Amino acid sequence: MARSRSLGKFPSDLQARERLREAQAAEARAVTAVYAADAERDKAIARRDEAVAAATTVVEAADADLAAARAGLVAVSGVDRAAILLGATRSELRRAAAASANGDTAS
Repeated sequence: MARSRSLGKFPSDLQARERLREAQAAEARAVTAVYAADAERDKAIARRDEAVAAATTVVEAADADLAAARAGLVAVSGVDRAAILLGATRSELRRAAAASANGDTAS
C-alpha cells in the first residue's frame, strides 16, 4: 500500500513550492474579492433602506392628504353623498374622517 503524503508537509521541489505560493496568493485575492463584494452589497442594502424610508414618508403624507380630502368631502356633502360620489362605503369614509381628525394616516 502506498503512503499518502500528509497535507501538512511542504513540497520539497522548488517549482512545487512556487506553485503552492501562487495558489495561496490567488486564494487570498479571491477571498479579498468576496469580502469586498459583501461590503458593496451591504452599502447597496443601506442605500435601498434609505430610499424605502424616504418613499414611505412620502406615501404616509399622501395618505394623510387623501384622508383629509375625503373628510372634507364628507363635511361638505355628508357621508351618504360622499360614498356615492367616491364609490366608497360609508364606513371607509367615516374611518377617513376619524383618521384626519386624529392626524393618523390610515385611510
